[in-house]
Amino acid sequence: MSLSPDEIVDLTEILVVLMGIGVTWAVYHGSDKAELPGEASVPDPHEVDDAMPDTSGRTLT
Repeated sequence: MSLSPDEIVDLTEILVVLMGIGVTWAVYHGSDKAELPGEASVPDPHEVDDAMPDTSGRTLT
């Protein structure tokens, strides 16, 4: 089975639209749970900051 040039263009257009919908969904899925600027919790000013924060699992390399 061989596709004509018009069918290839139509198929490509459909796939590009579906990929755009997929990317849009992936970006916005769960974004309503994101912490927005101004909504972050303010730490208690009476608590002391960690002198040595937990950096296990982090690396610079």
